[in-house]
Amino acid sequence: MEKRVTIRDIAARAGLHYSSVSLALRGDTRIPEATRTRIRKLAEKMGYVPDPALAALAAYRTARRPKEIHSELAYLTDRDRSEPFAETTYRYARERAEKLGYQLVRYTLTRSGPDLARMQEIWWSRGVRGVMIGPFAAPEPLEKVSWDRWPVVAYGYSTPRPAFNRALLDHFENTMLHLAELRARGYSRVGLCLLDSIERYTAGRVHAAYIFDQSQHPDPAPAPVLAQGVDDADVLEDWIRGNRLDAIIAYHEQHDMLRARGWRFPRDLGFSLLTRKSYEPEPTVRFSGFDTKAEVLAANTIHFLVSLIHEQACGILETPRHYMISGTFHEGATLRRRRRHDAKTTARPGCSTI
Repeated sequence: MEKRVTIRDIAARAGLHYSSVSLALRGDTRIPEATRTRIRKLAEKMGYVPDPALAALAAYRTARRPKEIHSELAYLTDRDRSEPFAETTYRYARERAEKLGYQLVRYTLTRSGPDLARMQEIWWSRGVRGVMIGPFAAPEPLEKVSWDRWPVVAYGYSTPRPAFNRALLDHFENTMLHLAELRARGYSRVGLCLLDSIERYTAGRVHAAYIFDQSQHPDPAPAPVLAQGVDDADVLEDWIRGNRLDAIIAYHEQHDMLRARGWRFPRDLGFSLLTRKSYEPEPTVRFSGFDTKAEVLAANTIHFLVSLIHEQACGILETPRHYMISGTFHEGATLRRRRRHDAKTTARPGCSTI
């Protein structure tokens, strides 16, 4: 059997160390171009063929090895560190950035700190490669500066302008999946509580999906969305009884108010959380609800940003891109269970599209 030509054989013929030959065959720029060319031609002449098993092993080892931090990314928000959602978003994004070889550094825009123009100069001097815009309470300053130096991705809808590239929870799809799950459990009169803040941060998509669902299931008296008085137990009970609701999609607070008044779940009323956060500790009550996978989106925002860095897609693009994921329904104790023969969940695993 003919002996396989190895890198060490080529190194002996070329008068080089085998590690230099290995780098040359991989096109490493630390080896002069003339030497790389000479080694490639010699390897070809000697009949060298890479060992696929060794190549697979090397790829595996490389994948397992922690990435070297080689660049900085900026995470910009005006939310305080005590704000759980913004801090959780940053934590998951930072962890993913580190796995990809980037350091995600938090910059908080405050009245007492440097303004955004000064902050951008700091980014430029530090060699920041890209910017992730986190949750914002007062996004107006973002419109007053240029973003042409960096690829930028905004998380969610809290920064409506400028027209950034965005990583988004698919609120319309999630709401449709949520309602379909409740219908599959036999609920036909489902009410929706919707805070003004949620309406704003989802750009009306939850509300729109609810109305669209009602159009697909015509009812002589469709249930109105409860947006005013959601924190008033009397208003909440009047809304449920007046609209003959058999289930509601709401928040922890509405559940607690109703339970304090003697409502039993799911015996008297089905209850499902509009947004269940899988990263939060499970409360005493095992709530049914929809898990939007916000932490998954935070991590994938970094993937999106890195892809834009590789494209050198800086600034506000003429055609901004949106990266969306959908979530999954979470089984709990506040809704009746599906019948056994119909136990397959409606909500499918989250997926990503650009």
